[in-house]
Amino acid sequence: ISWFNPDAAAAIRWTAEVLTDASRDFLSGLAETRVDGDLTAVHGSPRDPIWEYIVSPGVAAANLAAFGTRWCLFGHTHLPVIYAQTRGDMLAVSARRGGPQALPASRGFVNPGSVGQPRDGNPDASYVVLDLDAETAEFRRVAYDIRQTQHKMEAAGLPGWLIERLAEGR
Repeated sequence: ISWFNPDAAAAIRWTAEVLTDASRDFLSGLAETRVDGDLTAVHGSPRDPIWEYIVSPGVAAANLAAFGTRWCLFGHTHLPVIYAQTRGDMLAVSARRGGPQALPASRGFVNPGSVGQPRDGNPDASYVVLDLDAETAEFRRVAYDIRQTQHKMEAAGLPGWLIERLAEGR
């Protein structure tokens, strides 16, 4: 945790203390990259499944050679977005609500957003329903009791700005 700022390190230490042995065993048994049919799943990026942030079309394009499936599901940034390869260009396509949106390419990246600590200004939990057969992505939000979560974070002694950002989604 020496790479992290002090507040992030505090959250990591708290997490390490509350994880059960069974949870720790389960997590340590997970692969850094998962491939299932036409979908690759990583936390960061296909080039660096744990640490790299895909934050722009250029970074997404640089990652295309690192996976062989049509689509890569990723997270790490907490921002719902689609990066789509079209005619040699990589486009950023905003996640929109209100029903399925067509995947605008035959290859690219989908970030479902974040169930916790969202970064797009919307504090609700974010996820995506990805239908590769229909070639659609449906971004969805679920409200939850943010105050209750904040109270639990306060009781755990977690850093104040991590607690406050839940209500802002930033």
